[in-house]
Amino acid sequence: MKSEVRNFFAPHINIVEDNIQFPYTLENQVLAQEHWSENGVRIPVCKGMWLVTDGLPVSVTHLFIGHSASDLLCFCHYHSNWVNPPCLSAFASLGLLPTKDQFTWLKNLFPNAKIHAVFDSGISGRVADCKVATWQLGKNARFRLADDHGEFYYNKKKYRIPISIFSLSRFEKISGIRSGIRTHKPKAPFETFYQSFINGLI
Repeated sequence: MKSEVRNFFAPHINIVEDNIQFPYTLENQVLAQEHWSENGVRIPVCKGMWLVTDGLPVSVTHLFIGHSASDLLCFCHYHSNWVNPPCLSAFASLGLLPTKDQFTWLKNLFPNAKIHAVFDSGISGRVADCKVATWQLGKNARFRLADDHGEFYYNKKKYRIPISIFSLSRFEKISGIRSGIRTHKPKAPFETFYQSFINGLI
């Protein structure tokens, strides 16, 4: 891991033996921990989040949101410009099941930040991209899998998209929304930046 990335995130992680822990907090209380060890990553499901920034919230210009703290670190390893001054960035891991409440709280905390989605490239990550896009507009959307299609219920309408081509771009095109969020995906064949990083180390 690049030294500038380690230094930026160091105050927000705990290392216990060979286990890196990321505390997920809500109102200054630790609700759960994400664990990164030689056995892989365990990502929590909770109302809390892991949040890192070194600037005043009002001056943050880029907010990166993902499922996993470890994945955000690995993303920054490949794109370390986002943690170098004068870039004012914040990073938030929402866990495996992000909620609109989490996103709304972040959006209010960082009112001037452009939203970046750093979710995995699998179907769960692509659905999360779409949910964040609708939350960005103050709306909500429901999603379900139906055979080889994804079905979205948004604004009292149903949209069906084959899973093989399902993406935020496709969803925005057929629904007519323009959220302005930017998505970041790892290079194939990896689903996460974490997988890309650990395979690069072998």
